[in-house]
Amino acid sequence: MLLTGGICIMVLVGIQYLMLWLLIRFNFRNYGACTSELPKVNILIPCRNEAHNLPACLKSLENLKYPEDKIHFFLADDHSEDQTGAILADWAAAGNNRHLVQLEHRPGAEENGKAVALAAMVSCVKEGLLLFTDADCVVPPLWAEKMCLAYQEDFGLLTGTTMISGNHLFHLMQSMDWWLTLGKVKAVADMGFSLTAMGNNMLVGQKAYWQSGGFLVVKDQVTEDLALSKILFQQGYRPAHLVSKDVLVKTKPEKNFISLMEQRKRWARGAFSLPWYWQLLLGLQLAFYLALLVGLIHSFWLAAGIWGVKICFQSLFISTFAGKTETKIGLLPLLGFEIYNWLVSWSTVLYYFWPSSVKWKNRKYT
Repeated sequence: MLLTGGICIMVLVGIQYLMLWLLIRFNFRNYGACTSELPKVNILIPCRNEAHNLPACLKSLENLKYPEDKIHFFLADDHSEDQTGAILADWAAAGNNRHLVQLEHRPGAEENGKAVALAAMVSCVKEGLLLFTDADCVVPPLWAEKMCLAYQEDFGLLTGTTMISGNHLFHLMQSMDWWLTLGKVKAVADMGFSLTAMGNNMLVGQKAYWQSGGFLVVKDQVTEDLALSKILFQQGYRPAHLVSKDVLVKTKPEKNFISLMEQRKRWARGAFSLPWYWQLLLGLQLAFYLALLVGLIHSFWLAAGIWGVKICFQSLFISTFAGKTETKIGLLPLLGFEIYNWLVSWSTVLYYFWPSSVKWKNRKYT
């Protein structure tokens, strides 16, 4: 009975990756320009202890190809403990379309500081679309143009594509993880559903933002981007996912395994706010590895064969999705990712239930 159940779980997960690959391969939606005129846009970046990341981020913003009279930059220093404030002040003073938003009050004990900062910046915007990224990101020159031209009012929210940069093996494995996750987000979005959004590469319309209540409504959530996209979907909007090299934002990897677990613990809390059927699908990924252990012990070759099929379809899915941004992934990283995914998935479960607070930006959330 145990062996039969385990094999069934393994087969279900294998079928799931086959279906995901087929969706990315044959149901992939491209979102071209829906207008020929560039709209006004506001780029908003919350910053906390980002002095070492800001130079590269701000330089990429300077390189954006967008009419200067149609783009504004809003930046907020979320009570940093380094030179972030000074860097932002100098950069903002160098342009009339650059605005430094002052945050007078620190967030409350159970408030998401980033959400509070984002809400404060949006309140300073007069008109135009809202385009978000983070201080540890580097955006491509056509990012703002392609995101704005592709946006449609019925989307409410448009997510771009983000990849992890870095050449070390640990960084490469994190990048593979992001390709896998964002590929799932894209496949689901193209079917008309909303799974989550990426706050470091996200565009929201003013009407949709204020109708949802904005970031102040979700300031008690540690995954404010997911919470906002969830509200928009419930209100009838259909958030979309734009995938191309022109909107491929690069972000920094987690430096070590502990910081990765802290990030995953925060994400896991957001995942528990998803509908039960999404939680079930995520749970199947974890159950697969338990089922695999049972299978390898009691029926080695059958379990190994199913595992190989799962790795094949998973690798096809990741490489096909990454290829949509003209990013190539080698065979060895794809094979090695399976071991990494096994380790990180179950480590995340154990760390999530470990009696400790969520740690993020030198703050703790109970």
